[in-house]
Amino acid sequence: MRALLDTLEKVLDHDVSILLLGESGSGKDFLAKTIHARGARRDKPFVHIDCSSIPAELFESELFGYEKGTFTDASARKLGKLEMARGGTVYFDEIAALAPPLQAKLLRAMEEKRFTRLGGHQSVPFDARVISSSSADPSALRRDLFYRINVVTATIPPLRERVADIARLARAFLARRKKLAHDTVAILEDYAWPGNVRELRNVIERAAIVEESDTVTPAALPPLDGGDLVATAARRRWTLAELESRYIAEVLRQTKGNMTKAAEILGISRKTLWQKRRRA
Repeated sequence: MRALLDTLEKVLDHDVSILLLGESGSGKDFLAKTIHARGARRDKPFVHIDCSSIPAELFESELFGYEKGTFTDASARKLGKLEMARGGTVYFDEIAALAPPLQAKLLRAMEEKRFTRLGGHQSVPFDARVISSSSADPSALRRDLFYRINVVTATIPPLRERVADIARLARAFLARRKKLAHDTVAILEDYAWPGNVRELRNVIERAAIVEESDTVTPAALPPLDGGDLVATAARRRWTLAELESRYIAEVLRQTKGNMTKAAEILGISRKTLWQKRRRA
């Protein structure tokens, strides 16, 4: 992540197109907004276009706008997203979802730096930085459009490959409202996070509400399917003491912090469990 951010830092004030790749929930939207907020166009609009949610038949009017009388409901001129982003940044979220005919029209606007509203004749300047993202293989795009949006590519690694970031992100989401217990951090770091940063944020926000004390304990976390604990221990080269500590933390989470019940499951006395918890 540090290398990725260093690369993006170098192009903040240059109007090159940026393509953000990564799994869903990995932070592409946040990174796009950050690039805009720290770049030379920060004082101009940031326009987010979700290519996967706008129906294909409406996309062209959303992108380019239209003139009054273009169709039955066009009672007034409407500015398109490209025109609204003038001087700022236009962000094409999930650009690989665009149908090929729409890809061709977008490419033409980017190459010519101009476009025409639907039903209009006057050419409108296109002056905006282009940031695009995709969680799918971008090879589905037209090759010429791909090259146009792919001047700089940043691939955001999934959260499971950024274990060192998990506790930092969790604390940031808590915004100093509460602290994280050591056991809670261990559980968060052992989970694979298929929903990436978005899932982590949701889990932490829920835990902050559920937890009544000033420290988020494992009992406040929702059920997390962390997978095979032994396999995780072998992959991450834990010591036996680390494996024991994490197993105890998971049992306590499942028993909602009930020391007596957890001790019964672990086959040890409550006093021994308390001593092990103190040493963890």
